Amino acid sequence: MNIREFSQRAGVSTATVSRAFHEPDKLTETTRKRIISLADELGYYPSPSGRALVRGRHDVLGVVWPLEVEGAEASFAQRILAALTGHLVKNDLDLLVCPLDRRESAALAHAKRTLQRSRCDAWILLYPRQNDVLTASLKKSGKPVVCLMGSLPECPEWKCVQLNQKSWIDDALRRLKAAGCSNVTFFGSRPDEPDHEQRRKVFSECAPKYFASRFQTIAGWPPDTGELRRQLLSGKCDAIIGVDDNAALLALEVCGKAGLSVPKDIKVVGIDNIPQARFASPSLTTYRQPLDEMAGCAVDLALGRRTRSRSFDALLVPGNSL
Repeated sequence: MNIREFSQRAGVSTATVSRAFHEPDKLTETTRKRIISLADELGYYPSPSGRALVRGRHDVLGVVWPLEVEGAEASFAQRILAALTGHLVKNDLDLLVCPLDRRESAALAHAKRTLQRSRCDAWILLYPRQNDVLTASLKKSGKPVVCLMGSLPECPEWKCVQLNQKSWIDDALRRLKAAGCSNVTFFGSRPDEPDHEQRRKVFSECAPKYFASRFQTIAGWPPDTGELRRQLLSGKCDAIIGVDDNAALLALEVCGKAGLSVPKDIKVVGIDNIPQARFASPSLTTYRQPLDEMAGCAVDLALGRRTRSRSFDALLVPGNSL
């Protein structure tokens, strides 16, 4: 059933039918409900292709979903998707997910084809990477691109939404120094995860301000618990900043096994505010990324409601580890 046939059954114009679905504020509540009720009864819904042709957009946003670091079970990425979904619902938009594993040639080729052929209004690139193999395909798609959780200096025309890594790391260092710590360690870092690399770099830039040369980094994933234990027992570390909450929780475990008390002997801080942070013993002091606000900003940029990129500050969530 097309819109003309349905409008005849409803006894209204095709324009009125269209408004009932897409501009309900232009109709009386009684008229809109009558049309929607009849549509439900007859199983009618406006043709997506026809809508796109008339309105010049598909009401679909695409998300490039990287799987090569943590896979489909990545809990933090799922939280980002949940935040995006809430804003898609508010704006009556559909979501197209382009799964990507840059290590797999077949998956990479599929992603490039998806970027070229998919009918969406804009792409949201999650965790952008500099000199990415997808950059050329995204540009050829002709769609606006919004970088979420990072930025790409080589693509200044792409808007970005990212976390201000310096603000939370500098705040954590300041608090650790004020708590009497004298040696700080940055613990953990996935080499292929852009925000981890950025955090490690920012830590090395900010730490001298508070700890002079008494700071060190234990990179790699999974984090090297043996090296952390050696630093703890040698007295070279009395403060730990985890690259994320998982690393910080692992540090709490290492401290416990080494017979050190947190926060009496060692202070520990993380970021991401995952549920496990509240139930750790002691509870973890962490920072919360404002994911809902960040996702909303990304959607607004994709829809053209915003024109400027934005950086967000993480918020302290006090616990008993500091």
